[in-house]
Amino acid sequence: MEENHQNFPLSSEPAALQPVRAPLSLGRKLLFSAVLTAVIFALLLGALELSLRLAGYGHSTDFVRREKLPDGSVILRENRDCTVPFFSEQLVRRPQPFRLSAHKNPGAIRIVVLGSSAAMGDPEASFSIARLLETRLRAAYPDKTFEVVNAAITAINSHVVRGIADDCARELQPDLFIVYEGHNEVIGPFGPTGVFTGFLRSERAVRLAIWLKSTRTGQLLASLSRSSSSPEKWGGMEMFLQHQIAADDPRLDTVRAHFRENLRAIAASADRAGATTLLCTTLANQRDFAPFLSLHRPGLTAAQLAEWEKYYATANEAALLKHTGRAEAAYRAALEIDDQYAELSFRLARLLLPTGQHADVPALFQRALDLDALRFRADSSLNEVIRSLPASLPQSHVRIVDLTSPLAAPARQGPYIGNTHLYEHVHLTFLGTHSVVEELFPAVVSELQAQELLPTGPINLPFDYGELRRRLAFTAYEQAMIFAELQNRYQRPPFTAQSDHALRLETTAKQLASAQSLLARPDATAALRASYDYAIASAPEDWILHRNTGMMLLARSEPAAALPYLEKAAAWIDDDIDTLLALANAHRALGHPTDADRLFTRARTLEPRHPSLP
Repeated sequence: MEENHQNFPLSSEPAALQPVRAPLSLGRKLLFSAVLTAVIFALLLGALELSLRLAGYGHSTDFVRREKLPDGSVILRENRDCTVPFFSEQLVRRPQPFRLSAHKNPGAIRIVVLGSSAAMGDPEASFSIARLLETRLRAAYPDKTFEVVNAAITAINSHVVRGIADDCARELQPDLFIVYEGHNEVIGPFGPTGVFTGFLRSERAVRLAIWLKSTRTGQLLASLSRSSSSPEKWGGMEMFLQHQIAADDPRLDTVRAHFRENLRAIAASADRAGATTLLCTTLANQRDFAPFLSLHRPGLTAAQLAEWEKYYATANEAALLKHTGRAEAAYRAALEIDDQYAELSFRLARLLLPTGQHADVPALFQRALDLDALRFRADSSLNEVIRSLPASLPQSHVRIVDLTSPLAAPARQGPYIGNTHLYEHVHLTFLGTHSVVEELFPAVVSELQAQELLPTGPINLPFDYGELRRRLAFTAYEQAMIFAELQNRYQRPPFTAQSDHALRLETTAKQLASAQSLLARPDATAALRASYDYAIASAPEDWILHRNTGMMLLARSEPAAALPYLEKAAAWIDDDIDTLLALANAHRALGHPTDADRLFTRARTLEPRHPSLP
């Protein structure tokens, strides 16, 4: 009998009822492929980033770094390379050294000064806003501990300051931020006339670019894409000569918007740290500083230009001959044809200034600044951004310190800010810094009293201008160094193209000669040493005073006397390039070649391109 074989389904369900998987659609396949590709790409980028970090490639953009001392304690220091991603290895701008305990001592008051070169104290940071303010506060409240950090850096702007503020808020436990910023908004990183990074209109694009610069992968890509035309060495203000921008350029609207958002972010960082923010309006030389570059208004015809030049030449000749009335009439006739030429407004304001009878002189000076096509000075609109900020931040602890009005008062210098307070266009003289601190001091004390960090009571400056100079050792030696630096600057563009260039050179030469004549006296070294020792007696642990004393004695051919001062400075801050080079030269002068070579090697490791290296 034949066996009946049957095929039974594996499932108990009828075959017709089994689910059938539909093939993936093209859209889903593309989506899955894109997700898989993104994941793989992210993993590869992560691996590259990790590899670059492990290999020591690139630099952190963090402003604060932690350092462990031999005794196991941890201190906070500045990151010397924090601006490399915004410039380059060759053009890096260094922050000022500081040293703080990682654990803030009870009762200590920490203040952070933020900004660029004007806030930093260029041309000599030993006499910065931070230094003068700290000296005043310590004298006024000797039982309190004040730690004032100079967090300002040359050539940066609010895009970079914003990150520094955030880092300081997280790491330093600050009680107060002081922001003096605005001059580099156009020429600094991401500004429309910057030479280091491209201009970006979108705030989000700027944030993304800064984040990319903080990654080692982004820094590698930037290095590979850097063109051969990129500058190889720091050229100062000369680097920006081809980057002019007219007053009506729409990109300036973007600059103002970015500036406002960056200031808001800085204030928010301070709020998160429980700190107050003092926003200062910035000072610019209007009275004694001609525009760098003037542009005629667009659409001026050849005939109009010829007529304008005739009036302008007539006015200049009349002004030279002291024919004020004739010169004024010709200048105003030229203004009717073209009121966009910055130099014209400046010359008319200078002509009318001695008469004291013209209400439009302040507007003319301000207009000359606002029209300057090389924008190394903050214009009036940026100061208005500062003044208007608190209204948009009602819940923020922000206070405006408007420096422009009180420092331009007749009692100060009658009545426009000029060479008395500023060396050139924006950098403060010692008197200028003193005047700024005079305005800041009551605001600082008031805010610290509100936080119950200082006792309530009347607010008085502890000593006068002369005593402040003595306590910071602002000697003839320091002044000679500053005037020599300024004279060197003035002999290069863009200063050489200014209408008052010859007068500025002549004035600085006289100032330098006066300081040098004091230094040539037989008793100069003894007098200088007494001045520095007086300053050190008032602040025995001030490493900058020790460094400056040692450098002065070395320059006066007294290396043996200089050595202990320099060694004490180096023991506190061991990577300050000026201290290391001075100490190396002192050892070399004393016949200590091993010590000198060791220090020169250390300095060369820190800054291989430093011009003072042997």
